[in-house]
Amino acid sequence: MRKIFLYGAAASLAFILLCAAAQADQSPSPSASPSPSPTPGFSTSVSGSNVFIDQAASGPGITPPEAADFQAGLPNSPMSPYDWFSSAPTIPGISGVAQWLLTATERTPGVTAQATFGFDGFVGDGTNAAFWAEPLLGNASPHWNHLYNPGIVFPTQPGKNDFIGAQLSVPVSASLADNGGNWQIRGGYFDLAQTDRFVFAPPPVPNVLTLPTITTAETFGPGAPNLNAWTPASANMQLLGADAQVKIRSASIELTDALLPALGGTGVRMLNGSIVVDRGDYGRFSAQVSHIDTSGDPISTTTFFGVNQTLYPGPQGRLFASTLADQHQTLAGVRAFFHPFSGYDTLFELGRGWYNAGLVAEPGTNAPGNYQHYALTRHFNTESDVTVEYYRFDPRYATVILPYGVPENIWAVAWSWPGQWLKSNYQSIDNTIIGINRAGYRVHVDVTHGRLEVHAAGYVWRQLEPITLAQGSQEGWVDGYFLPQFNGQGTQGWQRQAGIFAAWHFLRDDVIADTVWDRSYRPVNNDPVDLVSMNYPQIVFSLQHHWNKKALGIVSYGRYSANGMWSTTPVQGIYGVGMLGGEWDFGKQQLLVALRHAGLVGLPSIPDGPPPTLRGTTLVVNEQFSL
Repeated sequence: MRKIFLYGAAASLAFILLCAAAQADQSPSPSASPSPSPTPGFSTSVSGSNVFIDQAASGPGITPPEAADFQAGLPNSPMSPYDWFSSAPTIPGISGVAQWLLTATERTPGVTAQATFGFDGFVGDGTNAAFWAEPLLGNASPHWNHLYNPGIVFPTQPGKNDFIGAQLSVPVSASLADNGGNWQIRGGYFDLAQTDRFVFAPPPVPNVLTLPTITTAETFGPGAPNLNAWTPASANMQLLGADAQVKIRSASIELTDALLPALGGTGVRMLNGSIVVDRGDYGRFSAQVSHIDTSGDPISTTTFFGVNQTLYPGPQGRLFASTLADQHQTLAGVRAFFHPFSGYDTLFELGRGWYNAGLVAEPGTNAPGNYQHYALTRHFNTESDVTVEYYRFDPRYATVILPYGVPENIWAVAWSWPGQWLKSNYQSIDNTIIGINRAGYRVHVDVTHGRLEVHAAGYVWRQLEPITLAQGSQEGWVDGYFLPQFNGQGTQGWQRQAGIFAAWHFLRDDVIADTVWDRSYRPVNNDPVDLVSMNYPQIVFSLQHHWNKKALGIVSYGRYSANGMWSTTPVQGIYGVGMLGGEWDFGKQQLLVALRHAGLVGLPSIPDGPPPTLRGTTLVVNEQFSL
């Protein structure tokens, strides 16, 4: 009954927005210059990448004390060996990965049909191929659990985890579109054409995106530099299914039926519908409904509201797990962006979610959850502005648990950061700014003056509700970071952040400082196991030199620290990495070379255990081509 109501409400809202779009279109608007029509006929193109990865690592941190339990599926996870800036495992080994795409296009005077066929081949260490190369295409990706699943192993020598494999995807994707841009139908692997990320965000790729430099995990800058000819890999995994989009004047409607990445033996299906009315300077308005169902085998998760509730007390705190199956999540949201006055922008985002599952400890304890985001921006000129925002993210909003095909995709000791979700699972919405069960304020400033470019931000979040064993047992109740406390001893924690990205631009050189500081704290009532008092300073310095439009070189150094107290364990870890990178454009071929040397020192993750000391060198050579 609830689904019928939701879809009916969505249809009504879509009708209202379409009427508004039609009414708005009665006012004159500037017409775009007509683009030249493509020449009818059949054509083909070939593109792809060839990646070589060579990693060497040494030190006791290669085999962390938690490795055996981690590989057995327990939640006690290691803090090494991982690259803290990218979250990819540091595994000694050599890998080669080739990915090629053949795109066939048939154009007629009215429509264009297109099909893309893919080939993936790889040899060498499976973990390096899965995490350090370009994200593997479609069926070849281990995170879809189709071709192979290397897991994360901890070999001390190269050759201990080698694979050889190849796969032909026929096709990767296919589409049929109107030449006037009025409609499009797609099938296979694809990205959504439009989505409000507080209603649905595609799962992030766990791979290291091939870059010539380092960035902080929560950078406020414009992103890593690339040559114009370089095609950066997507930060999101594609969906698998069918999708249709139609445009009616200022309105764009998209309907999607797709699968999401899942563990072997399980399935995740998403039905999604959205409408966007974009009136340019008059504003952008949208509505979206997303429904996700899981099926298949029960999954073990780091939540507490499933069956088989288990606590794992230890040096990382009161870790926990339970078993879930047959989850159902519905999210609906509306968004409005407009200019109330000259020089001002206003944004409203409102979401509501419903969740239930077939295997839970306390059936019937579920309840709706809400999401709120309000922002006001003041533009002083085209290059300077300040934004003030308020967020509220309920502990019952967007709580469907969606594990990847490869467990533990981030460096996953209990105090790892960013820690906005439950380690090996991805959340169905964007939580890169605020995590679940949090509310608070954020300020963001952008200033460009002459050669100087500055982006700065800071936030203060508070925990909405303490996570106790009683709260955590309620169906769909989640806190993405703090561990559970005993009933009657719950305390509310908070998180703070401050960061700045500053760049000084010369004619051919750029000097950059990229820094973020995060602070998390939760007081104790009676039990010292509940203490959280952690600091996470990150800083990256870079010097970029542009020889010309076809050659770029970068030298950078990054330092990432974790220090404080987590439960009863003193935490002190310093990860440092130096990197040389370059990009070259040879016309139909581009080349990227990145050489990094990293080291980790600090206190043991288990008291009186071995130190996490680690040294590692990574060479990545990535060739892109198009024919």
